Amino acid sequence: MKKILTFCILILLVPGLFGFTAYAYEYQPVKYKIEVEVTLGGTVKIIPNVNCPIPQKTELTLKDGEIGRFDIDFVEPGVFDYTVKTVPDDRDIIFDDTIYNIKIYVTDRDGTLEANMIASKGEEKYSRLIFVNTEKGGDEPTTNPTDSSYKGDSPLDINRNPKTGDDARMELSFLFAMIASAGLLTLSIVYLIDTRKMINKKNKEDN
Repeated sequence: MKKILTFCILILLVPGLFGFTAYAYEYQPVKYKIEVEVTLGGTVKIIPNVNCPIPQKTELTLKDGEIGRFDIDFVEPGVFDYTVKTVPDDRDIIFDDTIYNIKIYVTDRDGTLEANMIASKGEEKYSRLIFVNTEKGGDEPTTNPTDSSYKGDSPLDINRNPKTGDDARMELSFLFAMIASAGLLTLSIVYLIDTRKMINKKNKEDN
């Protein structure tokens, strides 16, 4: 009877361990909106890096003065890279050839995902992407408008923090795995001792 009970406990512990580990990595998705504006209007394209979530729309066609948004859903912490650029059409104008490099920092805040963005062109930082197309013969802009204001914590500060939410969950899962392993080891020893006692008892009865 003890052998059966010990075996049943072992069987129940193993799925519980893997189930807990999987549950620890579940998040409610967080949506981040990348704002884009195009002088004289035009089409803008976003290109995700490898293994980055794909936006709901990868191209936006905007009118002059209209603000568009690339919506991206994130389901786990990390740093995700994108590039954004204009797509020239058949109009006889000068298209802005700026290429923005986007980094979106997704962090764990007490079990809730939070996203912040840094957009850069060279050493300049932006919180909104502004492309300035110009008419031929007009004055070409020297630089794009710069806006270095950010909501929430600075993504750079977050990036310097050596401990992330993902690390915390891994430590929790590791701790649970260690406890479960210790329990399995203890039950295995009990099982072996019990089995040995039964063998010795049987040998005595046979003698």
